[in-house]
Amino acid sequence: MPEADRRVPVLIVGGGLAGLTTAMLLAWRGIQSILVERHVDTAVHPRARGVHLRSMELLRVAGLEQEFLAADGEAFDNGVTIAIGESVMAPEFRTIASGRPFDTSDLSPATYSRAGQDRVERILRRRAAQLGADIRFSTELVSFGDDGNGILAVIRDRRSQALTRIRADYMVAADGHSGRIRAALGIGTHGHGTLSHNVSILFETDLGQINKSRGFTLYYLQNPKFTGMFVNTDVSNRASISLEYDPAKESAADYTVERCVELVRAALGIENAEVEVLSVNPWEAYSWVADRFVKGRILLIGDAVHTMPPTGGLGGQTAIQDGYDVAWKLALVLNGHADSALLETYETERKPVAELTVTRQTANYIERMRPDRTDLDSSKIDVDIVHVAMGYRYRSPAILLEEPDDGALTEDPYQPTGRPGTRAPHVVLERDGKALSILDLIGPAFLLLVGSDGDAWAKSAAQASDKVHVPVVVYRIGQDLIDKGNQWTFRYGVSSSGCVLLRPDGYIAWRSRGPQNSPGAILEDVLDRVTCRVIAQNTR
Repeated sequence: MPEADRRVPVLIVGGGLAGLTTAMLLAWRGIQSILVERHVDTAVHPRARGVHLRSMELLRVAGLEQEFLAADGEAFDNGVTIAIGESVMAPEFRTIASGRPFDTSDLSPATYSRAGQDRVERILRRRAAQLGADIRFSTELVSFGDDGNGILAVIRDRRSQALTRIRADYMVAADGHSGRIRAALGIGTHGHGTLSHNVSILFETDLGQINKSRGFTLYYLQNPKFTGMFVNTDVSNRASISLEYDPAKESAADYTVERCVELVRAALGIENAEVEVLSVNPWEAYSWVADRFVKGRILLIGDAVHTMPPTGGLGGQTAIQDGYDVAWKLALVLNGHADSALLETYETERKPVAELTVTRQTANYIERMRPDRTDLDSSKIDVDIVHVAMGYRYRSPAILLEEPDDGALTEDPYQPTGRPGTRAPHVVLERDGKALSILDLIGPAFLLLVGSDGDAWAKSAAQASDKVHVPVVVYRIGQDLIDKGNQWTFRYGVSSSGCVLLRPDGYIAWRSRGPQNSPGAILEDVLDRVTCRVIAQNTR
């Protein structure tokens, strides 16, 4: 096929965390995509920090965990300090976290990485290319249209100015908060809008007296002269501060190198610190969510549909998880294993998560940085950051909910219930003499976990899978997997004769607490419904 008329299943616009995650995980599932990004390279500034547990659970399926941990850098060997103060060296107004990181081994098999966005994006890009994704930086979207049968788009190489016409089955808009696709589709937003104008200063100095443990250090600065943040990076003696400014009184151009040096000294609380300014970048903090996440054959992800202040570390994580969600659903649809209605559940499931996360981080912004902002309301949420990050619940036609449904947006991830619509609880099992978590079994297919007395479910699963053309992998607890701790039935809320169906994202789609008549027919019906071939009253 000539270069002027390329055919591809998925066109991705935007090469940040969301877009690169989508391209990488589509390629991992054998789905070809073209990703275009107008910038010349991935992020050069650390920006969003870390890969949280939930994101790591998802990305480790593609073998990336060790790379992310290696990208932590030497600055994160010991401890965490998160506090509020006038400066880094001043007495703290409030300590949010201090000491060794929390032990999360009961919560997740994954390990938190504190690598900056600049490193994370490079890893995602490299892995996507290795898997066969067509990644094109310095390339922009010129035009697009959805004719109901697919997307016709024109892209331009910004170096050669060459135009290429792309025909795609679907388009993923990951073009950021100021991207043109959402506006072109006529999709509005709701929320506070712009919270603040900021300038970020990346610098190097001797951080020895500030960070003797060489651990992760984050300070929210409530200084008489400015409001901002200090955070060290994954490079020794390199850190950044971000300060708010009033655009009615000044601009980012007013932040000269000399002024930045003085501001860094004030933020550190060290009057004569030797400071080398590496870069100065203006940015805006927003708080809003898009009204729609899906329109026709276009799915919008990441900052294109939700933006939040960086006060909680979940902005980049929400983008990564959006990318994972659209990737597994697109793969099932494109491979003929699910109805296209499954793609509508991306909005149904992820939009409430975005609303919750934006609300939580906006409340953090008020509490930690701007308690004087009486124009903002922080009383709209009473869910803590752990529940938001790890305990969010899904409700959609792709989840067979159980009644009664209490309507709660989250559940305590440390006290899992095994209800459909919740993340699969972390339970350590043994296979071939080696320990692994149930979450380690997540892959491209659905996963059916069957109790030790649930042979009828196991025997029926392969036939049901073949009949409805939905890939299912079956594991029998007590035979394929050994539950030495006797935790799986308790944490999943089933008997030894029950079973649980997990989706490719590790969420519980359906469960049977015990045996039922006609297990084959039941599994066929369940698989049809969780892939949206049959959309009915989704309870059983």
